[in-house]
Formats: sequence, structure tokens, C-alpha cells
Amino acid sequence: MKKIILSTIILFFITHNLIAQTPDSTQITVPKIGVDTTGNNVPDDDDANFPSTDSLSKLPHYFYSIGLDGTMSSGNVNRQLLNIRMTLNHENPKTIWGFFTSPKFQYGTNSDILQERELFLDFNNTFFYSQSDVYGLLFGNFEQSNIRKINTRTNVGIGIGWRILGGKRTPKSHVKLSVSNAILHEKTDFIIKQDREVFRNSTRLRISVDLIPNQLIFNSTIFFQPSLNDNYLRWNSLSSLSYKVGKHIAFLASLDTIYENFNIVGIQNSQVNATVGLTYSGSN
Repeated sequence: MKKIILSTIILFFITHNLIAQTPDSTQITVPKIGVDTTGNNVPDDDDANFPSTDSLSKLPHYFYSIGLDGTMSSGNVNRQLLNIRMTLNHENPKTIWGFFTSPKFQYGTNSDILQERELFLDFNNTFFYSQSDVYGLLFGNFEQSNIRKINTRTNVGIGIGWRILGGKRTPKSHVKLSVSNAILHEKTDFIIKQDREVFRNSTRLRISVDLIPNQLIFNSTIFFQPSLNDNYLRWNSLSSLSYKVGKHIAFLASLDTIYENFNIVGIQNSQVNATVGLTYSGSN
């Protein structure tokens, strides 16, 4: 627990300093011609709402991971990028309640102008997860995004999940499969367009495969999230391949794909992000 608390303090300190106001891309005048004023936004990261105890072969009381990666270049292109990711899961077989959180922060500049300042904070509650393959969910999150011109976004929701494979009934399965469904309320304060408040139905499909037990693991999560207010569809997926190179260190390669059918002019409906880095994880 000392490592968890120390890591959280370090993350808060770094995030607090980097979020301070600096010249950034949102301070550059944005033409109003062609802006979609319907309030439709570019993709968000709702995959973080339901991270990752499903992938554990044995459920400890605490599971945590810390990931840090970045890049820096100078010369013809001056570019700096920092990514910080954390997870903390808690489940106790003696109680019906558990929680998980997966804060993340991204900070990047290009030619000394801030481009990325992405903050995501969440707190998610599970009920009966340790006792049953069918469990309840109650969650909320907060988000800021310089890239997507979001001042603040909040989500609160309630739902139910089902571990089809790899749960209480089939704990030794090398393939873990789960599905969940939730109703969520989303409220967004945009920087350059009309604010928006919607209700969504969110369906998540998650699969985890132990290609080499306890060493090479494949994970994939897919979200399908139509709006209940109008014809505003969003889906996204996050797939990763993790190779353990030490007791607590793993090499991680991930692919993130996002699609939504409404965007402002000049923003494509689909987006693909690929990342490579190292993670530190442990449990007790």
C-alpha cells in the first residue's frame, strides 16, 4: 500500500503542475465558419469506465499498475509528449462492495505550443463481483481535453455486468469473456461549440486471452454507445498485448480505435492511436 500511496502522490503533483494555464492551442483563434453547433463531440475514453479485474486469474484484495511513457524531439520539429496511466482495483471476497479507478494524464507540446492536456479521473463501484458472475456497477468520471476542446465533461451511470467465461464458474479458463450494459448521463462543457447533455446506453464486450500463461496476455475491449436523445452513435475499442519481462515490469503495445458519426468540420469520424511502453504492476 505504501507504493500505491506514494505513486498517487507523485501523479497528483505532476498533474497539478502541468495543468497550470500555459499558452496552448485553444488560445489560437478558431474560425467559426463550419463549426457544428449541434453539440456533437469527438471521441471520449469511456473504455476507462470499466477496467480490468476481469483479466486476473486470482482476485487479490488490491491490484495496481503504473505506466509512464513519452517522447521528445528537437530540430526541424520540436515535440514533447508525456503519458501517465494508473489503475487501482479493490475486491474483498468478504464484502459485496469493491471499487476500481484508472486515472490518466497526457501532456504534449508542438513548437512550444501546448497541444495535448488530457485529464481523466474516475471512481467506479462494483457490487457482488467477488460473490457472483453477475454483478452491479455504479460509476462516475471527470474529464478535460485540450485536443477535443472540452472544458469539463462529467459522466454518472449505473449498470450490470456478466462474466461469461473466466469467472466464478470457470476460474481456470485461459479465455475470459465478459459483457456489461449501463445507462449513463453525460454533460459536456465545450470550449468552441454548444454545450451538450445526453443520456447514453453503453454496451461493453471484453475478452482476455492468456497466450502464454502469466507472461503473454492479449486484451480487447469494445464499447457500443448510442445516444438515447438523438442519432448520435459512438463506438470504440482498445486492444493490447502485454509481455511480462520481470516480476513487476511488462512491455505493453496497444491499439485504440474510435468512431463517431458527428464531428465538427475538419475532424474525421474515425481515429486510430498506437502506443508502446512499459508498465509496473503488483497486487496484495
